[in-house]
Amino acid sequence: MGNKSKYLYVVIAGLISLSSPAQKIWTLKACADTAFKKNVALNQGIISSDINRYTLSQSKAALLPNLNLTDNPNFTRGYAIDPYTYQYTNQNLQVNNLSLNSTVTLFNGYLLMNTVKQNRLVYDASVQTIEKLKNDLRLNVLAAYMQILMDYDAIDVAQAQVDEDNVQVEQTKKFVEFGKVAELNLFQIQSQLAADKLIKVNAENQLQLDKLTLLQLMEIPVRSDFEIERLPLKDLLPEVPIPTDEIQKIAENIMPQIKSASLSTFAALYSLKMARSGWYPKLTMTGYLKTGYSSLRSNVTEKTLYQTETVGYLNGNPAQPVIGQVPYTSINSQKESFQDQFKNNFSQAVGFSLTVPIFNNLQVACSVAVAKANVKNAKLNELQTRNDLRKSIETAYTNQVSSGKKLVATQEQMALEKETYRDMEKKYSVGVLDATSFLVEKNNYNKVSMSLIQAKYDYVLKAKIVDFYLGKPIIN
Repeated sequence: MGNKSKYLYVVIAGLISLSSPAQKIWTLKACADTAFKKNVALNQGIISSDINRYTLSQSKAALLPNLNLTDNPNFTRGYAIDPYTYQYTNQNLQVNNLSLNSTVTLFNGYLLMNTVKQNRLVYDASVQTIEKLKNDLRLNVLAAYMQILMDYDAIDVAQAQVDEDNVQVEQTKKFVEFGKVAELNLFQIQSQLAADKLIKVNAENQLQLDKLTLLQLMEIPVRSDFEIERLPLKDLLPEVPIPTDEIQKIAENIMPQIKSASLSTFAALYSLKMARSGWYPKLTMTGYLKTGYSSLRSNVTEKTLYQTETVGYLNGNPAQPVIGQVPYTSINSQKESFQDQFKNNFSQAVGFSLTVPIFNNLQVACSVAVAKANVKNAKLNELQTRNDLRKSIETAYTNQVSSGKKLVATQEQMALEKETYRDMEKKYSVGVLDATSFLVEKNNYNKVSMSLIQAKYDYVLKAKIVDFYLGKPIIN
């Protein structure tokens, strides 16, 4: 290959590498974060919490006075009364009323204040409910992730067995060729190879199913290039967790479902106070600023002038006129301007309204009875939540202890089985052991190997669940 050809090959290879992005390796945290982002139920919970937050803000704003500007223009044709001159007219009339109104509740049995307190509790409870949804999703993702890790190790063990079977098949062929063992031994070893290949295929199929489970938890369509980060599983020394009553004390202080249930109980108590407020008087204050305009309103001005004129004759003698000042009055009517009317018609007022409930068809009594029932129900829900938590902790504790014992027993069995298998393998390799006896031991060794993998990951998962109730991070 010439230099130019080599150079062209390097360039093409580089372009291919740039255009093909590296495969993403999903960590446990990345899987959990993606599930949080895309899970429909979780996002619906977040939206519900936002609605509760808006409701809280609205109830706080209800404590403030309202303020409204009202403009009412009216056009009348025919017989009507002018609201500003209080005179009947048969002319076209244009009236415009402008008012600024405000109302504030001074007392209503603390209904508004208790509403704010209840809505705050409801909002805080919804926030804790979101955390509960995250915890459930976090545990499910962890379990699915651990299952995939176990599948990978199971495939590795199965592949190792297949590799050993291939070696033993070649070795047995030589034994048969030299007449050291019967051909039946070769058939038995080949049958074992086929069985171990099937075990590997089953493990690979299980891996795809478990990947599907994790992808569905993450709300990601199935993809063939999905791979998770494979972390080596360290040597495990099973430990007995602290007693369940101590775990429960810690968990009740940190678990969001307990906080949510407790907050819901307090919210129900405030609902009872709100219902009882219907028995109290209600006092409100209203004030307004008001002005207006009428198209018929006019300013009438009178002007009196005096002129010197003959007002009579002395003794009826025209030669002796009587001169006097005679008044002449002129009336001038001019429509009042829009600006002047808004100024002259301005008025203001403050008023109070007191409502004392006497009989309201037992509506308040029924509302109080329903609120009391809701309080009892909320307390029972809180008790049920605490009982469920206690049962979950007891189950998690028992599972960790049991899986720890199983792991220790499996590790001991594996140590003995490994020595036995090595001894039998040596004997078979020199032809002093028949294939049947060797394959029986080999199958026992394979079963224990798979059982050890399952026991390790089962214990890790059960220990993680107990750590979760102790408030320790289970996903870093």
